[in-house]
Amino acid sequence: MKVEHNPFHVIVSRSRHALSVFKGHHRIGTWAVAVGAPRTPTPTGRTFIMGNMTPPNAAYGPRMMPLGTHSEVLKTFDGGPGTIAFHGWNDASVFGKSVSNGCVRVPAAAQRVLMRLPLGTNVLITR
Repeated sequence: MKVEHNPFHVIVSRSRHALSVFKGHHRIGTWAVAVGAPRTPTPTGRTFIMGNMTPPNAAYGPRMMPLGTHSEVLKTFDGGPGTIAFHGWNDASVFGKSVSNGCVRVPAAAQRVLMRLPLGTNVLITR
């Protein structure tokens, strides 16, 4: 069996509305993001980047990165399970706010970095 090491990890702070990407102890970048609204909060805890796919809606940007966690209130969303994801958003006025259905909406610069991270990258979502 071959064991791989992934030096990257992501931290999302719901209270600060911030997403940071790290390689080891070096912070690659930090961006203002939108997180879940009070009725549809982004769940906290440890998870991981589960996929990297083309979203069905152009508003989400060029790629969507589903995480290994689900909404605590939405059992389904848009015809599928209530999976939480990182994705873009074409209206920058949402960044720094709690307005999503639980996903983390990221600006284009953050999305470009996230798209290059290996599947399985650790993500920590804090209050």
